[in-house]
Amino acid sequence: MASEVDKVATNMLALQNKNARYGGVNCDEDLAVLEELNYFRSPLTFTHLLGNRIDYLENDKSCIWSSNPDTSMTPSYLMANAAEDLVDWSGADQTAIGSDYVMTSGKHYAKFYIDTSSNTSTMFRFFYSKMGIMRPIRTNWKNVGGTFNPIYNSWFNDFLEHKTDAWGKSDIHTCLYYDYEGTAERSNWDTEPDNSPLEIPWDGMEGYSCFQNGKVGQIGLLLDLDEGTLTVYKDGKRRGIMMRGLTGEYCWVLSVLAQGHGCPHQQNVRIERAPIPTTDTDKTFRPVRHTNCECGIESDDESVCSCCGNPKRYNSDY
Repeated sequence: MASEVDKVATNMLALQNKNARYGGVNCDEDLAVLEELNYFRSPLTFTHLLGNRIDYLENDKSCIWSSNPDTSMTPSYLMANAAEDLVDWSGADQTAIGSDYVMTSGKHYAKFYIDTSSNTSTMFRFFYSKMGIMRPIRTNWKNVGGTFNPIYNSWFNDFLEHKTDAWGKSDIHTCLYYDYEGTAERSNWDTEPDNSPLEIPWDGMEGYSCFQNGKVGQIGLLLDLDEGTLTVYKDGKRRGIMMRGLTGEYCWVLSVLAQGHGCPHQQNVRIERAPIPTTDTDKTFRPVRHTNCECGIESDDESVCSCCGNPKRYNSDY
């Protein structure tokens, strides 16, 4: 029976994604292809959240939010006090890993929807994201403290204990797109004991700078493990190949830093599976505005948002 199911699943998988492969660790050997097909069809989720200031938005494992632990650092406060002059921006790196979806070959496409505290064209962003890929690590994440970054971290020696031949020959163990500047950040856990990443500009590089103009940013990442490339689509437009020389196993990863103690509905990132673009335009792109939240409503009194308790008036002087 299993062989017949496997045969049908193989045919469906070929139609689904041609030669792309998933290397899930929980697959039953007899039904591995069916399990793989299920993963290709299921929503992408973040299976591990690392840090003490990160959580799922309304229990949705496809969307995470983070906030500055310093409750005084509201977006209103930061704007009123000229953010660039503040001495202590504080905040802590937080990371979400999609470790249940391990990509081993072929093409894989994920979109990241970035919602920030920037409600208008004059409002700074206080929520920064780095999204990309990292090696699948089988370790006890419970020991992670209040902060974690897959680029800068002291855990790399522990990570290398989980290295297998399936990682291939590439020394790129983490590769992230930084949404503020558009730069690529990579880390080689083997030869960089000081954990310093190599930040790389690339042709077509473009970020969101200080302002997002009230829109939800959309970054698409196309991982092609047959060609060994990671290509960036920003707001539906292909920007170019950000990284080459990738081989072996990877999973999706997201690292965020919240400098504002803001509303979860305006400091979050969502991951979504989407059809692989066949042209320089992502046909699934649709402009998205910020979630309708009371934080963005100007008020003549001192009323606060029922969601997070922040003042409705972003231009308050408190």
